[in-house]
Amino acid sequence: MAEKNLIKTYMSSSYEKRVDIIIKNYTNFMGIVDGYTEGLRYMIESEKESNSRQSIGDLGVRVQSGGMPSDTTAKKAIRNVLTRDALINCDFSGNVLEGVDRVEMYIRDAYILRDMRKDYNLFNSQLGILGTEQDMFLRYIRKEATLGVLAEERGISYETVQQKMVKIKNRLKQQVVGFMEGNLGGIA
Repeated sequence: MAEKNLIKTYMSSSYEKRVDIIIKNYTNFMGIVDGYTEGLRYMIESEKESNSRQSIGDLGVRVQSGGMPSDTTAKKAIRNVLTRDALINCDFSGNVLEGVDRVEMYIRDAYILRDMRKDYNLFNSQLGILGTEQDMFLRYIRKEATLGVLAEERGISYETVQQKMVKIKNRLKQQVVGFMEGNLGGIA
């Protein structure tokens, strides 16, 4: 599933489907979220630079004014860090989005990415309810072991491991969704 499609799909999904998306993409889920966050930061900074150049009629020639040297690389790096932090924390105070035209779109996308991070962290925090089955389930969703390998390691049939995984997934999903819906104590 392409990153953009994952973000759009996630945004419009039910809580149950969101947990399914996290499980299916577990190994690269946060990489996708971080990559999209960095892309969003890049778009914001590029738009700021473009709008700034247009507003002063940039001809491509820089003229330094004043007696103090300017460290544009450091300023740009600081701006990048501040923008990235603002996107992750959804804190747009301090004029982080000043100079961009698509403020609402950037804020909406930042909130989606924040929700994805929160959901992923909630999912990980609930793995503890699996007890002794946690290691097996994590190896499976991390794609470190197939159902066949897990069955062989435990000396049970493929079908038994498959049924176990379905039960584990459903139990975990029910727990996570319970919290997503605001039910204190989930289901455990």
